[in-house]
Amino acid sequence: MTGPYRCSLAIPTKDAGDLFKRVLAGLQKQTCWNEVEFIIIDSGSKDDTVALARDAGAKCLAIPPAEFNHGATRDVAIAQTTTNRVILLVQDATPNDPTMIEKLIAALDEPGVAGVYARQIPQPDADVITARNLNMHLTGRMERDVCVITDMAAFTALKPMNRYIFCNFDNVCSAVRKDVWELEKFGRINFGEDIDWSERVLKRGYKIIYEPSAAVIHSHGRPMSYEYKRTYVCHRKLYQQFGLALAPNIRQCFHGWAHWTLRDLIYIARTEKNWGRKLDMLWKTPILNFLRIAGQFLAVRDEKAGTANPVRGV
Repeated sequence: MTGPYRCSLAIPTKDAGDLFKRVLAGLQKQTCWNEVEFIIIDSGSKDDTVALARDAGAKCLAIPPAEFNHGATRDVAIAQTTTNRVILLVQDATPNDPTMIEKLIAALDEPGVAGVYARQIPQPDADVITARNLNMHLTGRMERDVCVITDMAAFTALKPMNRYIFCNFDNVCSAVRKDVWELEKFGRINFGEDIDWSERVLKRGYKIIYEPSAAVIHSHGRPMSYEYKRTYVCHRKLYQQFGLALAPNIRQCFHGWAHWTLRDLIYIARTEKNWGRKLDMLWKTPILNFLRIAGQFLAVRDEKAGTANPVRGV
């Protein structure tokens, strides 16, 4: 279809791999797919990502790898869309059913809504800790949530964790109104562009909806080094935006590590049925939890000190 479209879909890509084929297959099964304007913005893929997207009907934009930025790159893609409903997706998030896009745009069309974000379901082969953590996360909830600021003083008075939860938004799978985006673009933000944008549009009086009936299959089994880097950049952003510090001192770091590790080891021992995977997780979990809590602590320390510590590959 060449238009007019009901909505647009934009995906940043780079070397998306075999999983991208499943993502594209899930998209092409969407009930409204022939009415979707499809755009990818690729930052230097060396595999067949661009060819696969083009075969699926995508308009393919390209930027140099060094220019990729979570906020600004999405802004470039959104600027090329021709509709007021823009779906944002990542290259490894597979639609859970053929009505995902329909459910997102239906929620987006409700009065006063700036953005909608979807539920995330663990991959079938996700380990038991990854699956549990994702299902317990803000994007794993089963209850729909509509956030709007009705009292700015009350919002400002919220504790950091509560403000973070209130402003949550996730561009793994989301939908935004382009006319609102034109007022508040994502901007050049290295990480957390989604939650940064959400707070800004909420302060303009718009609504943000969490719509669990729209869902994608999305989870990761990441290397330990990546877990540390992602935790660091995430918690640096959370402290910068909300003043949230979950591991503010060494004493709380130790207690947090001990608590998480004991809880996780018991859960693995009781839940994981594959003995090879169980043994692998049992020795890795204390290390992973140490790296995560170290990332939380160092992120806040560096943000308070104003220390430049750029992290790449996240």
